[in-house]
Amino acid sequence: MAKVTICLELPVASIYVGEEASFEEQYQQGFKKVLSFLYTHHRFPLSIPFSGEQLVYFQDRHPEALEILKELTNRHQIEVLGVGYYAPIFPLLFPVDRIGQIEKLNAELRSTIGKRPRGMMLFGSIWDSSLVTTFQSCDMEYVHIDSTLVPSTAKGFYPLITSEQGKSVKILPLYANLSPSLEEDGRHWFERVKHAMRRELRNEENSDFPLVLTIPLDPLSYGDFFQSPVCESINALLESARLDAEEELSFSLPQAYLRTAKRFIPAYIPAGMDWQIGQWARTAYKKCENKSRFPITIHDYLNTYRQSKRLYERMVYIRMRLGQSGGDKVRKKAAQEKLWEAQGGLHFLSPQDGLPAQAALRQKAYRALNEAEKLVRESSDFKESFTKFDYNGDGLCEYVCRMQTFHAVIQDYTGQIIELDLINGGPDYVANTDSKRTLFSEQLYERGHSEAGLSPIFFNERKFDARRQEIQLEGQGCFAAAKQALSLRKNYIVTTNGFVLQYILKNESQTRLDAVFEVEANFAQTVFDTEKQYEPELILNGGRKTLSDALPYSVDSGVSMLQILDRADKISFRFEPNEAAGFKADTLCFADGSHALSIRFFWTVSLEADRAMEKTINFAIVPIRKLHSL
Repeated sequence: MAKVTICLELPVASIYVGEEASFEEQYQQGFKKVLSFLYTHHRFPLSIPFSGEQLVYFQDRHPEALEILKELTNRHQIEVLGVGYYAPIFPLLFPVDRIGQIEKLNAELRSTIGKRPRGMMLFGSIWDSSLVTTFQSCDMEYVHIDSTLVPSTAKGFYPLITSEQGKSVKILPLYANLSPSLEEDGRHWFERVKHAMRRELRNEENSDFPLVLTIPLDPLSYGDFFQSPVCESINALLESARLDAEEELSFSLPQAYLRTAKRFIPAYIPAGMDWQIGQWARTAYKKCENKSRFPITIHDYLNTYRQSKRLYERMVYIRMRLGQSGGDKVRKKAAQEKLWEAQGGLHFLSPQDGLPAQAALRQKAYRALNEAEKLVRESSDFKESFTKFDYNGDGLCEYVCRMQTFHAVIQDYTGQIIELDLINGGPDYVANTDSKRTLFSEQLYERGHSEAGLSPIFFNERKFDARRQEIQLEGQGCFAAAKQALSLRKNYIVTTNGFVLQYILKNESQTRLDAVFEVEANFAQTVFDTEKQYEPELILNGGRKTLSDALPYSVDSGVSMLQILDRADKISFRFEPNEAAGFKADTLCFADGSHALSIRFFWTVSLEADRAMEKTINFAIVPIRKLHSL
């Protein structure tokens, strides 16, 4: 059997993200240990991915790390790998952003380490064949992807090459299943690797073909690997120059191996992702085996986790707005930078555990996107607009409100506000981990019962008036066990600072309708250094009542106004029902540790056959500086 070259790699998880405190913690616990070991062990080769944010952090706080990296690069002990400046999920990006992120990182690497990468490591091994043309245009020679994405027809441990539209790039699969564990004896790990090679190459005609095996270190313990028994065994082997005695094994860097490679196995790599992430993509928050003959893709993942999908939809919308805008080039460039910042892969999912990103990271991305939209608007003449088009790619038209201070999206068939963004770097107030908890959903309950009794209502458009900024929706439903027929009209009038929402509920049955009609709104957590972000205040029976320390709270009637203060973003949400209502408020807690403020207005309904009732809610978004006392 031919000799195999082993290339050890740091995982993408070694790339830092978050606030300055978390950057420092990851540096001290992980990367500092890596640098200390490599600096004193000259023969140990390692490939390391870098993001632009990581390099900027080194420049600001640890310039000594850059000096060590320069020396390690000059003595050809490490090889730098590219991941894009903000480590994005490349298949989700437009080509212009793919190239921009790669070239921006290349420039940063040249200025800090003095070396540009020739290879790519993909966030979560999220791959699509369309990336071939991008990588070649950026002079990338090879890319690492998870070995589980390689078709069985392409035998393992061979260097591969894949092509698209006349362009090609080399593929070096990552064998995470062969990563050395901290407690493992070096000799045992060598035997495990050689056993895997022999099993894979049994009866292989090209067994004398030069082989390569790229192995990423464990993302949860890569910092401690360099003090482990298996690392001591590898280094002892390297220091004693006994590689030839170790039969088939040697250690090197990917680019050094590729310089001498004379043959590559052609292979088509279909779209896919790391299996450790993909196993979460069939059923939300459950590991599921992929029994389909098709690989799981990033779009399968987004369709399972709607909170991440909605961030992607917002990102695509901002990219299209940026591409269509003219005017001030300086502001457009600044908007593009904010867009790239939001595209970081860790805003969508965590490659370590395969689950969606934490709410704090998604809100960080929304703030960058909303700042980008502000800059796009400032780069040319902005006019408020109310339009409808397929915003989220579901084949149906959504209603998109572009107002001076906010951007909102109304879903057509539910009539709910599924996105509410504050321009000028604000958050998305509907970006809940449970994407069904939106603004302005409605329900009917039987009196004295807590379970909803209304069948799902799906609305149809009756009228859309872009000039008057108005939509009228209507749907049909059945109530309770008696299946009483009813109709519900839901009308929106969009204003500069909010909405006027009108409900008309009609009893279409021949029997009396007795129920409780409820309208629900849920506000996502958008700041994460306090558990009491929102301060609800009521006008109850003519008096003022503050609820900050009184949740959960419920009152049967008498509420004529609700004001929700968000002092973090200096904004207030004001609800004014046209008739005094009952009211409930509570805190919703989600699986990722985030929470939301849930408020509900309700009224008692008593309608004879063929009779209707009308309720209206004025909803205003008001900067705190403009507030008057309740």
